[in-house]
Amino acid sequence: MNNLVSFPVTPFETYLEMTQYGTEVHFEHDKYELLSGTTEDGKMYFLIDYNTGLTYEVEESTALHFVQLNEQGNGKQLVETITPRLRPTITLSHT
Repeated sequence: MNNLVSFPVTPFETYLEMTQYGTEVHFEHDKYELLSGTTEDGKMYFLIDYNTGLTYEVEESTALHFVQLNEQGNGKQLVETITPRLRPTITLSHT
């Protein structure tokens, strides 16, 4: 069983509001994009999963680890490190 904690889902609008002082794209790989934004309190990191359209808030140490894996060309390991922390896709239905 996987003991990793899922990344918190953050509405994309929240990302836009919190990063109004500037953003930086750190990488795009296999439908995942890591961005950071400058906020009043420092820097925040966000991972966009284009498979689901969800945006996740990522801790700085984890984000820097992802950047390192990407820079080293370890794309497969990068994806294998990201995917267990993503929330499974669910479908909501209204009856």
